[in-house]
Amino acid sequence: MTYIYKKALPAWVSIFAFITLCASSCVEEVETALQKPTAEQQISTNEGTIHLRIPSLSDQTTATFTYIDLFQFSDGVFVNKMTVDPTKDNIVEFTRKPLTRIYALAGYKVEDTQKISESLLSAMTIPVPKDSYSAPVFFSSVTDIQDGADNLDIELHRGVARLDIDNEDSKLKIERVNISGASSCSHIFSTDGCTHGTVSANYTRTYESGIDGMEENAFILFETQSPITVTICGRRNGEAVEIISETPAITRNSIYTVFIDNETTSNAKGRTLSQSDDEELPTTSIKVRDWVEGDKKNGSLDLEEYSIDIQRSSIPSGVRVNTGDNTITVPACGVTGMKIAFTTATPLRLGSVLSDTKGVSVTPAAPLATDGGYISEFSIDVENQPKGAKQYQTTVFFNGSSSFFINIEVEPSPFQIPTVHIGGHDWMCFNAVSQNSEEQIYLKEGMTAKDMYRECFEDCLGNMFQYGRPNPFSPWKAYDPNMYADQKRDTPWQTKSMMPLPKGYHVASAEEWEDLIPSGMVIPASYRTRTGDSIRASIVTAPDILDNTPSAVTNAQNYLKRGVLFESVTTGARLFLPMAGIKTNTSSEIPTDPNFRFDTRSGYWMKEKNQVMLLQCEKEGEGSHGIQLKRMSWNADGFVMVRGIRD
Repeated sequence: MTYIYKKALPAWVSIFAFITLCASSCVEEVETALQKPTAEQQISTNEGTIHLRIPSLSDQTTATFTYIDLFQFSDGVFVNKMTVDPTKDNIVEFTRKPLTRIYALAGYKVEDTQKISESLLSAMTIPVPKDSYSAPVFFSSVTDIQDGADNLDIELHRGVARLDIDNEDSKLKIERVNISGASSCSHIFSTDGCTHGTVSANYTRTYESGIDGMEENAFILFETQSPITVTICGRRNGEAVEIISETPAITRNSIYTVFIDNETTSNAKGRTLSQSDDEELPTTSIKVRDWVEGDKKNGSLDLEEYSIDIQRSSIPSGVRVNTGDNTITVPACGVTGMKIAFTTATPLRLGSVLSDTKGVSVTPAAPLATDGGYISEFSIDVENQPKGAKQYQTTVFFNGSSSFFINIEVEPSPFQIPTVHIGGHDWMCFNAVSQNSEEQIYLKEGMTAKDMYRECFEDCLGNMFQYGRPNPFSPWKAYDPNMYADQKRDTPWQTKSMMPLPKGYHVASAEEWEDLIPSGMVIPASYRTRTGDSIRASIVTAPDILDNTPSAVTNAQNYLKRGVLFESVTTGARLFLPMAGIKTNTSSEIPTDPNFRFDTRSGYWMKEKNQVMLLQCEKEGEGSHGIQLKRMSWNADGFVMVRGIRD
């Protein structure tokens, strides 16, 4: 029985499946190759007739086969080969020999069978055809005939997997799909399970008309020991995008679906290929299921055996479980003491845990044997999401295999870094504080960014940084910049570990600043950006002075709460840059020079080496004044602000 608490994001569920179709019909023997047994074999021979029942493949939709080849070996010596019609249900009669093994193959032709040996046949590989993006579909099996057996079903197993594309994002038109890390060949037979090829390959398929829905059989793949990477290229809202997904290791007889949701997230793997892109990437996930066609009654495994046993599990309040695809959704506050149970024919053991974070811990308990099978239980604890954290997924594999796993999806923190979309980019509403997402400036309950700047101006200023370094300096909190002496510097400012911003954000480049306001512009002003946004820029000065001014700032009564407000005439989006001074590389505190006013000058680092966007009051007086924004060089050891842009 399936219990669904929520329609969860698609997850991976993959189980090896087999085809067993039983019926009776006639068989035509088209080729016989005999080799005399040795004297030793003649002594131990207990010959008789064995009936092998061969499945019909007439209902298979992936390929049309004209024959099924059966190879008989006795104690490693080739005895006989027969070919049967795959569109019929067949009973094949073989003369039983000692230590008989039957190799069955459909979809691939083995040449020169007169000289074939069991070692050669069992080690034989099948390649992807030259200049093809898909492997050939074939079925195979290896069956040992036990002494005394009179009847035996031959089970043919599909030797490949299938990759589908399900594009649910109406804004995305897929033009090209690339596969990297795939296998270029695969073993046909194996007496101890399916084996994979060792030579990796890349495949590309182009869609002239584009994919805007479901594309089945996009690729036929050989099995792999490692995950493969699927890169989807196309256009979203007219902008070129590249979306990257990673499957688990490819197993035979499985269908992998790359599902592209219409929701977007900044955590999606990939990139936009245009600097003017103004949207996040769509959410992608991988769905895995067994590949069963034809006679489903006899050809499919019981998937419910591998579903979460909801009755034996302990699910805390707030956690949602979808037993249909084994997805567990955990709230942002985390959970402790959750127990997930499975009732299976054989005990489960914990395999690997795949995640971008360390917030999920899984502890197995000893399996319990019962009359109905084994009860395997796992304790799962999930840490509380820190401020600014996005939704993430952890995949737990069992029995060391990619064929059976569960997904644990942890919801995003309710406290997200506030951003505003203006000038073609998503700008942080406040200056950077540090690399730590917990330390960023968040909206107080019931307040907007405008309210925050008006009512708690000092709390919205952020910190200052040296170029290429992540360590902050704040004159309002009396940070000592000397404690960061000899720290490493990143030139240019692009290494994530050296960014003074949390994950998912970067230092604005000169080009991105130009998308907001052209260098040299004097504010107040109205203009149109090159991204097509109509901007009205103005100077905002609060009616009161700074509160709680630190001792480093002299003449506190003269320092106003001032900044530049950028407002989109089209959308109404508002971005505020506070005037908060600049610390030079030689001063130990904010300069006390009367000409250097706390509220008349401010700087913001650009990504380019030692470049800042400087906000400078050009005129002062009772009449009018203006602020000019200009790009200029700045000493790398000086401290200025950083305003981040979402990746």
